[in-house]
Amino acid sequence: MSVNEPFEPSPSNAAGKLYADDRYMVRNRRQIRHLLQSMIDQRSMINAHPDGRDQSFPSAVLEVDDHHLLLDASPVPAINRATESAAALLCFGLVDKVTVRFELQQPRRVERDGRIAFELALPEEVYHLQRREFYRLETPVGDSPYCLLPDPEGGQPSRWRVLDISAGGLALMLPSPQALLTLQGRHRGCVLEIPDAPPITTTLVACNLRQQKQANGVEMTRAGLRFDDLPRGADTLIQRYIFRIDRLRKARANGE
Repeated sequence: MSVNEPFEPSPSNAAGKLYADDRYMVRNRRQIRHLLQSMIDQRSMINAHPDGRDQSFPSAVLEVDDHHLLLDASPVPAINRATESAAALLCFGLVDKVTVRFELQQPRRVERDGRIAFELALPEEVYHLQRREFYRLETPVGDSPYCLLPDPEGGQPSRWRVLDISAGGLALMLPSPQALLTLQGRHRGCVLEIPDAPPITTTLVACNLRQQKQANGVEMTRAGLRFDDLPRGADTLIQRYIFRIDRLRKARANGE
């Protein structure tokens, strides 16, 4: 792989839950191998995160058989050392322009025809959205993103907890009546704050504004917002957050 080869940091056409929605989870070994072989055939790039951290590198599946796959290494030695010492790799890629996402365990450095690669066991499960749609993650109250909305009158922005999120957009709950958002309006200068990630400045389009009565009888406005111009790499931060929350939920469900 050339150092100068262009690479999109992560697929932006879909996002979803790695564990919680079995409709999109592939666990059949033959189907998993077929998806990985399709990535080879389509020369699909992968964004690989050692231990799911911020640091990542562009890679590709070089070979696959019934039990193992071979993943291309980075041209940067320091990244290869970090990969070799990692317990797992979190990988994002595309098959037929649809997101695939999987975790690979225990990367082992090998040399093939004079080039460095990593040999790994086939993943036990692969998230494959299968439809051109977004899956929204309901966020936990204690570990939620927040969204800063500009004041239309030029005052200080207001900060609101994100109720659910995907790579396509998010939802907020605002008091009624509210004057921050207009239906189908493009609201520039909004800031998305994801835990353990840098803030993301973007434009949000208000797709729906729906009145909801809370359990205490208070009227609120649920706002469904679409990202209009996510900056490069922002969808990776969103997907990493979704993956982390789902992994924690799976661990709690298993009593870990």
